[in-house]
Amino acid sequence: MFDLTVVARGGRWVLLDDDQGEVGAFASRAEALAAAGDYEACVEEPRHVLIQEHAGEWEEAVVEPPALH
Repeated sequence: MFDLTVVARGGRWVLLDDDQGEVGAFASRAEALAAAGDYEACVEEPRHVLIQEHAGEWEEAVVEPPALH
């Protein structure tokens, strides 16, 4: 169900893909979640992203795909 994870690491927010590894590092959690929404934009359904802010603490976010204009 989850193929993307956002992890707080060394003052950055790292976006990880289970298959591809590290996708990018971002200054804020919001930037990392926005990147998760843009990642593989061809996906037309919401993506579930796991978020680890501190060791042992996990959250889940649903990221909507970008709107096609």
